[in-house]
Amino acid sequence: MSTVLTTLDGPLAALRESEIRLLSDLAAALNEMGEASQDDRGRLLQVAQDLRDMFFLVVVIGEFNAGKSSFINALLGDELLPVGVTPTTEAIELIRYNDVPQRKPDMRDDGIREWAHPNTGAVGVALVDTPGTGSVFQKHESTAKSFLHRSDLVIFVISAKRALAETERLYLELARNYGKKIILVVNQIDLLSPQERTEVRRFVERQVQDLLDLQPLIFMVSAKESLAAQRSGAADGGGIDAVRAHLRGVLNEAPPIKQKLLAQLDMAEHIANKYLDTIQGRADLVSADTAKVRDVQSELEQQSLGLNAQLASARAEIENVFEGMRRRGLNFISENLSIRRMGRSSNREALQAEFQDVVIGRALRDINAASGDYINALIDNSRLYWRGVIERLNQLRDLMEQELSGLDASVYTEQREALQEAIRIAEAELKTYSSGRVIGEMEEVFRSNMNGFAAGTGAAVAGVILMILAALPAGPIFGAGALATASLAFVVGAPLAAIGSYAALRYYRRVSADTKSDFNRRVDQLQATYEKALDDLTQRERSRLTQYGKQVLTPIFSRLEVLARRYSAQQATLRGLLDQIATLRRGIEESQAS
Repeated sequence: MSTVLTTLDGPLAALRESEIRLLSDLAAALNEMGEASQDDRGRLLQVAQDLRDMFFLVVVIGEFNAGKSSFINALLGDELLPVGVTPTTEAIELIRYNDVPQRKPDMRDDGIREWAHPNTGAVGVALVDTPGTGSVFQKHESTAKSFLHRSDLVIFVISAKRALAETERLYLELARNYGKKIILVVNQIDLLSPQERTEVRRFVERQVQDLLDLQPLIFMVSAKESLAAQRSGAADGGGIDAVRAHLRGVLNEAPPIKQKLLAQLDMAEHIANKYLDTIQGRADLVSADTAKVRDVQSELEQQSLGLNAQLASARAEIENVFEGMRRRGLNFISENLSIRRMGRSSNREALQAEFQDVVIGRALRDINAASGDYINALIDNSRLYWRGVIERLNQLRDLMEQELSGLDASVYTEQREALQEAIRIAEAELKTYSSGRVIGEMEEVFRSNMNGFAAGTGAAVAGVILMILAALPAGPIFGAGALATASLAFVVGAPLAAIGSYAALRYYRRVSADTKSDFNRRVDQLQATYEKALDDLTQRERSRLTQYGKQVLTPIFSRLEVLARRYSAQQATLRGLLDQIATLRRGIEESQAS
């Protein structure tokens, strides 16, 4: 193993330790973000370990039979790695720098086969051959993919006969997402005519630009021709010299140690930004969910306020009915206690029937109509409201189902269960509404109250009238005059003769006033009973709304607030780590290798 990069001292050694700590801190932060982040967490810890070894890893990747192993041999100028027509690379092959070639690999504890060669490009630089992507052996592809994040520079080898297959596009996209520097090598150009080489190059350029928004350097090579030229001592005709020259230029731009530190810092930054965007998306979803629940809560409040307006309207109609009945009742009393009425014979049944017909009349029907309209409106609006609540909550549930793929399911499951319970309760509430039943019950109460009022009040009024009539002597006192009767003689004549006209008048007025007062009291009691019945109905509905808000929506809010606080804390942590990355990058760029 090279000792040049592993025995650092001075500023770069301190910067390396700072980066290792930073990568570990970022991995720890990802551990708080659910199972989906575990792969990236593992990658960060692997990269942190790589920084202790400090190989600058030039990773060669591509589909099987694209000639990767041959390309690496041509780059080394030595047939070190085995090649063949079947997928020969099963594990990661790492060729570290050493003055003397090591042609028999050592198997490391991590499963990597380690070779050594003096032509890796520079001291501390290692070439890595990965199993072919798109291989029939799924394990090979997984092995290649699992190493990509550890690269400091990616050389993507493409077969000239199968330029840019779908799996190659996906791996290029992955390398780009890790923030890796990428070089494209189109191998096996010896199989193409000069015209075909030009067409393939243009095709690859266009594809990586259009599909991946990449503009990497593209080298057209034939590893086979290059190796043949090196064996015969002829000049390189396979284009490998151009690749070597580019790698020398890259490695000469800055010491490999600095480039490795910066390359892995770029990867850490890309990962941190990815999760910052992910968490921002989660926070936005929670905010949207909160807004939807607040909409439901607002509907609760509006529905409750709407009940007040509907109730006020119904009570106004009922009040008009009672005012009409009050006027008719007072007129009835005045007419039946008048001098004109005193001259006519009456009995209790007739008076009560007349009271029922004249005073009560259509009052019960009018009251039932007004209250029925209110109950229908209340129940219809409540049905509409609860259907709206269910629709909104179902939309929110569907949204949560979509979100779960990008959220921490273990945390969000509770929220989803609470929402499901809210929907169940809303559906149960909806099923309880039956306007016919409520109206029937209310009409029965009203009919009972009105019948009691009509019987009791009619009897009382009739009793007063008949009591006065019974106290009068029979026979005319003014001869055959049209208005003269015994009753009139008793009411007017006898009292006047006995105690004087003033006392008689006061007696008559007191009887009339007492009767009217008693009637008003009875009407007020009846009206209060009706209004209380409507108030109780309204209050029960309002209580249902309030109870739903407290028992169902409040827990949903609580869970959403917990998620919002969690995401806010995670965002703050990631932003702090990104600030550290920026500070560390400046330190690395300004440092001098020692």
